[in-house]
Amino acid sequence: MKKVISLFFSSILLVLVSCEEKNNDEEILPEYGSISGNVNFTGTWPDTGEVLITLDTVYPPQGPPAKFSYITSDNVQSGNYSFSFDSLSFRTYDAVTITYWSLGYATAGTNYILIGSYINSIDLTQDNPDFTIDIDANFN
Repeated sequence: MKKVISLFFSSILLVLVSCEEKNNDEEILPEYGSISGNVNFTGTWPDTGEVLITLDTVYPPQGPPAKFSYITSDNVQSGNYSFSFDSLSFRTYDAVTITYWSLGYATAGTNYILIGSYINSIDLTQDNPDFTIDIDANFN
């Protein structure tokens, strides 16, 4: 019986020690990054074709973009379009581009016009997880 009581109290002590709360002073680091901002469009929005915003890991692009989104005139308010690329891996991104595809988007196509860009290295890290930029895009 003495062994059972001793084992019982040892088990309780083990649970209490192992369930100790962590120090809340430790900073919780982000798991992903984001790149966001605004695109300021000038000129006349085209009647046909497609407009894309892309995030590229290499510029000029060599393969599919890391992220992309179609932009329609309905998404643009007073010439401004807000974008956000979320849940990004920590790494270096080389460009955010806005392109106009007069014949519509085609995978690995070359029938586009670059109408706006941010072509600079963007280093997303746990210490610098969020990056904000503004881009001017001109249809003329």
